[in-house]
Amino acid sequence: MDKFAEQLIQKQNTTKDDMKRACIIIITITVSIISVLLVFRGIPLAVILPVCAIWAAWYFLKMLNVEYEYSCTNGILDIDKIFGQSKRKNMLSIDVRNFTAYGKAGTCPEESIDDGSITIFTALGISLMGEEDDAEEYYAEFEHPEHGKCCLYFNPDSNFREALEPFLSRDLKMKLHQQ
Repeated sequence: MDKFAEQLIQKQNTTKDDMKRACIIIITITVSIISVLLVFRGIPLAVILPVCAIWAAWYFLKMLNVEYEYSCTNGILDIDKIFGQSKRKNMLSIDVRNFTAYGKAGTCPEESIDDGSITIFTALGISLMGEEDDAEEYYAEFEHPEHGKCCLYFNPDSNFREALEPFLSRDLKMKLHQQ
């Protein structure tokens, strides 16, 4: 029987995201004001500019809403990044058996991260599954065929961790139970 688990996480907005939103709004207002001035100068086609600017602002603001979908099917972890609830991009796909380290983020061995030759994937946020439960920050290190040595930071809840852990190597299971 197949083992399957799925979890949806909404990315928390950062200052950088807020700055992007502010820039989009400022640009939209500026384009609208300029188009009004152009209409008064005798260019009637400039009426189209604010409509286009408002539509573009709506689209880009919508795309700044990011969610992560974790899914695990028989030990294959897939993480998709969803923009504006409409555009999906596969962020990562890895076999859990390939994890070389796994645990709570506070227990992450720092020397492996400071190396500089590691690719870091971040899929952190707030669970959208309806409950504020135990979705703590976890990390996983692994060797990926395309990206080389990688570290993933994510927020699996207890149900998702239960789906991942049977596929971990014996050493990782022992280390996990010692924590």
